[in-house]
Amino acid sequence: MSVNYDATTLERYLDDDLALIRNADVWKEYKHGAQHKDDICYIYKLPNDSIWWIKLVAHVDNSSLENIDDLLDANLKQRHPEWHELYIDGRIIGKNDDRSEFCYFQYKKEIYVLERAHNLFLFLFRYASPSMFIAPRDTCYIKVRRDLPNGFILSYRSVDLPEARDSTGKFVRTHFKGAHLIERAEQDNGFTYTYLQYADPGGQIPKMLANRPQCSIILREIEGIRRAMKNSINSSK
Repeated sequence: MSVNYDATTLERYLDDDLALIRNADVWKEYKHGAQHKDDICYIYKLPNDSIWWIKLVAHVDNSSLENIDDLLDANLKQRHPEWHELYIDGRIIGKNDDRSEFCYFQYKKEIYVLERAHNLFLFLFRYASPSMFIAPRDTCYIKVRRDLPNGFILSYRSVDLPEARDSTGKFVRTHFKGAHLIERAEQDNGFTYTYLQYADPGGQIPKMLANRPQCSIILREIEGIRRAMKNSINSSK
């Protein structure tokens, strides 16, 4: 693996993600969680861009920073099935440096159907589907970490590596960038979970239609995170 990302590039990813997360002027509230009404999904639409930026902000009670750190970073591959219901398989390809690594994951296919908008039923894309017309997705990205005084941030950027290409032709490549920001909550034993995403699912799905279910997907994922936080760090090792 000859690809190498320098420290300046990685710092820029982290700085850009933090700045966008903190920029209150661009985000528009879009959807609340069904189970936890305080979970809020925001969207940011860039001019002349059919893909939305999406941000989820949620509070996770009675959970340690050590456990979410283990889930999202230290044992990402081993614990992925605990919180991502569409996970098929994946691997950590290798390290870029002591705080960043290359990851490859595969996800099932699904169609999320029947969200009514302007009196039209729209077929809404999700990574997995019982339909044979929507292919499963895979993604390859670099993950870089920065520790913060009250938590940590993980930034993600899609990359194309020869070691992470599907030889079967079954998977369509999703390209994305984004971040997880985890901050210790002051008021209780928990943390604030912020997820940032800009994703192009690839394939033949119109990008405008692909945007619409993303908040629902991410809101389901935070419920998966909450379930996973009930597991011990050692449960999957």
